[in-house]
Amino acid sequence: MTVSHRDWLKGCGIDEVLARHSALRIVPSAEGILLRGQVSFHVAPEGLEPIADSYQVEIKIPGTFPKRIPSVWETGGRIPRTYHKLQDGSLCLGSRTRLQIAVTESPSILRFIDRCLIPYLYGYSFSEKHRRPPFGELAHGEAGTRDDLAVLFGTTRLDSVRVFAQLAASKKRIANKKQCPCGSGLRVGCCHNRQINRLRSLLGRAWFRRVRDSLSLDRPSQVSAA
Repeated sequence: MTVSHRDWLKGCGIDEVLARHSALRIVPSAEGILLRGQVSFHVAPEGLEPIADSYQVEIKIPGTFPKRIPSVWETGGRIPRTYHKLQDGSLCLGSRTRLQIAVTESPSILRFIDRCLIPYLYGYSFSEKHRRPPFGELAHGEAGTRDDLAVLFGTTRLDSVRVFAQLAASKKRIANKKQCPCGSGLRVGCCHNRQINRLRSLLGRAWFRRVRDSLSLDRPSQVSAA
């Protein structure tokens, strides 16, 4: 059954976005939704300084949301290009896998703003004031991808991340018979099956095929704490 644009907007929770962020406006767009205007927040992460601030932004929500992640640009000229931005100038809100998990678990534009955009904006406001980041930061490129996936899969072995991605890209009944790459000597079905099954269920095998293919075969020797 074809979903009308109006029903799609309602399903994305656009009304609650505009109610919470009244300085945002819908701008005509050929694809999906384009929100433009001001996002304001007042947040107090546990153990960190409360900060109230606002930013001028443009949020592009693709017509395939939540299968595709929204993109965000800061349009007020406040955040420099050197601060966690992608090549097209959009904000690097986190690892693509983390972002996809966030929008898959809670397919709402407001939840995306709350869980993905505002933490980034808070981080810049904090860094601007204190000259240091409030949260731990991932390395750029493949090193950061490996570190993040190691945490998600629950392993301390960076050299096993590509194999974990391959297992998540495989059917459950096949993956569970394989030896777990964590080094335990057990089969996946008796070891890291819960982590692998959860991620496969959330994002699908095709996602992890792309993740696997994005990682080089060279295996780093450095071990990261999960």
